[in-house]
Amino acid sequence: MWFKNLLIYRITHDNLTTLELETVFAEHVLRDCLQLELQSRGWIPPKENQSRFVYSHNEHLLIAFGMKKKLLPTTVINQYAKDRITVMEQHQGYKPGKKQIRDIKEAVMIELMPRAFVQQQTTYAWIDTTKKLLIIDTANLKKAEELIELLIKTVYGLKIAPFATKISPSTIMTRWLSGDEPPAVFTIDRDCELQSASDEKSIVRYAHHILEADETSRHIRAGKKVTRLALTWANKISFVLQDNLHIRRIVPLDIIKESNDTSEFADDIFDSDFVMMTGELSQLLPDLVHALGGED
Repeated sequence: MWFKNLLIYRITHDNLTTLELETVFAEHVLRDCLQLELQSRGWIPPKENQSRFVYSHNEHLLIAFGMKKKLLPTTVINQYAKDRITVMEQHQGYKPGKKQIRDIKEAVMIELMPRAFVQQQTTYAWIDTTKKLLIIDTANLKKAEELIELLIKTVYGLKIAPFATKISPSTIMTRWLSGDEPPAVFTIDRDCELQSASDEKSIVRYAHHILEADETSRHIRAGKKVTRLALTWANKISFVLQDNLHIRRIVPLDIIKESNDTSEFADDIFDSDFVMMTGELSQLLPDLVHALGGED
């Protein structure tokens, strides 16, 4: 249960507890799509074989947002509609108008909907009730917004805002690749992206490449800023920091994996992973925020 991505939000609520969330989540459970629904959204238990909607360890809560989508490709609808349009044209002696074609496609979609396959997607979120942070495991901003929308609808009075720092990640990362030393707890890895501020938005990317200060400084002097940089924290966790403060490609390194290899069963692995993840990331995030000048 290690998150691969972190989208960080500040939450405001007087008393966000496991019991409260269990109660209100039960009113917004993920259900099957109705006959004419294309999708359904709701909460699901974050841990398999359990009925509880909130998995907790001390001040850390894990929740899971579920979405069921009916897969009804446009190409399939168009193919069925094409056959019916042809029949209509033969009967009335001229091509159907735009409204007739639209009505035919809508009728085909309604007819095919009960036969569509259903795909379920799950997005996990971690709530730190002490630091009042909501951290979502996704690289897709739309998925995060869908989870937040349902969470605000579910929990009365809850307010959520994107987490921001006093100094932008782009500014700090550009300084580091211009020759400034990052804090001792961070080391620069071998992936980065630089982008110009001009209308052309020219981009230079390095992948698995040793980042030489002379080379990166040349791009920076030419007007480019760092928009993405691979880092390692405390020799424990590697990740990619983006200019919008999104954290991607989180990988716990061997020092953490080795300390967690004693679990034999899936339940134990889930439990120990969550404890380890929240413990380590709860130290990484303050170090990163401090390097970025503190919270704005």
